Amino acid sequence: MSQSPAADCGWGHQSIEKYRGYEMKGWFSVCLAGLLLSGCAFGNRDADLSYPPPTQSGVVSAAEASTAPEPRGVIYLEDFEDLRPDKEVVGHVRNGFGMKTAEVIATRDVTEWVREALSHELEAAGYRVEDAGGASADAMTLSGDVIRVYCDAYLSYDGEVTLRVEATKAGEGLIDRSYSGSGSAGLNLAATGDSYSQSLSLALREALQELISDLAAQGA
Repeated sequence: MSQSPAADCGWGHQSIEKYRGYEMKGWFSVCLAGLLLSGCAFGNRDADLSYPPPTQSGVVSAAEASTAPEPRGVIYLEDFEDLRPDKEVVGHVRNGFGMKTAEVIATRDVTEWVREALSHELEAAGYRVEDAGGASADAMTLSGDVIRVYCDAYLSYDGEVTLRVEATKAGEGLIDRSYSGSGSAGLNLAATGDSYSQSLSLALREALQELISDLAAQGA
């Protein structure tokens, strides 16, 4: 007949019963936590992608860094192409056991969101942004592809954005590389659509800040 660890230690009958009570409470707490986490894990979420993200302590975007940036010229912006296999899903919801149980769906075109954010950061850095349709042969143009826009969430949110960007001026290539960023809205308490959106917006800002730095280094 098997005995509890408490019996092996020579505890009395009352102590053993008390130990078993703690043991049962422990298992109950674990099961309850799993049920609470799982309860928020069903049903797709809507991600209303917006930009810029809410201000976080210690993080400064190009838009916040200066209220009157030095003029840097005109950049003609082309539409980005979405190369993601799934154009709607931008994340997943997981239950308390880490299993994917629902999707996070973007409520707007991701390429429009990227273009809006890029225009915002370029203008904040001192550029005038125009549509590429009116660009002259010697103008500077930006184009690119959306490679990844995805936010996972278990204990915390983990947003990732990857873009491939090409910059040319007067037909000469200045930039042709990928830019990636990550962002998190913090602890995942209820898997809300707003928190997924915020995480992705923070990730996009990080990627765009690196692009702005490269443009400045090129003297553009």
